[in-house]
Amino acid sequence: MSKGIYVALSGAVSQELALDVTAANVANSTAAGYQRLRPQFRRVLVAAGKRADLRFGGVAGTSVDVAPGTIRQTGRPMDLALPAGSYLGVATPRGERYTRCGALTIGGDGSVRTTGGALVAGEDGQPLKVDPTAAANVRVDASGAIFNGSAAVGKLRLVKFPSPAQLAHEGAGLFGIGGGGAPEPSKDPVEVGFLEESNASPVQSMTELLMATRTFEAFQRAIEAFGEVDRKILTVPTVNDG
Repeated sequence: MSKGIYVALSGAVSQELALDVTAANVANSTAAGYQRLRPQFRRVLVAAGKRADLRFGGVAGTSVDVAPGTIRQTGRPMDLALPAGSYLGVATPRGERYTRCGALTIGGDGSVRTTGGALVAGEDGQPLKVDPTAAANVRVDASGAIFNGSAAVGKLRLVKFPSPAQLAHEGAGLFGIGGGGAPEPSKDPVEVGFLEESNASPVQSMTELLMATRTFEAFQRAIEAFGEVDRKILTVPTVNDG
């Protein structure tokens, strides 16, 4: 069998990752605070006997694009644009996770949540709660402190990571620590009444989706071509002794 078919197959598998990642970017191109993902690939040399000149495409995973999105003014006292490199801690059944989404709401039980429903954590890592009957008076200041009127009721857990591009994307705008390193408290001020938009441009994401689709189709055609060559090679003509 031709070795080329394996090279084409590895390329097709890699493009499947690119399609999945780009589709996620397209779906979240309007989500506040979303940070687009980038597929990472690597070239692999595979030894064949004493030679190591057969190259395959390999999937190395994804990385987070930490470039800032556009800041948009909303005027809402519970909308926050986080400083560059900072993340908001949220409490989940899987443990603490992190997000760049600063659009906060107050649940019926007084819990502070992101628009995606995640429970916002305080400095102690526990979910923040306010008086639900006074939700209209809740506000956040530039330090991340939460107030019910003039009374402070808690403070947001804002953190930074040594390597934010290596955080583990878990969907719904949430990140796990992954390879990002240990979280450290962020003292940088937030912008109240503003939101950071997704850094995944709809136009750029659609262009990347089209490119990934066409590249995948090209690898499919290459696989079919190599398969046809192998079929012709393996077809032995019948010899008529008569």
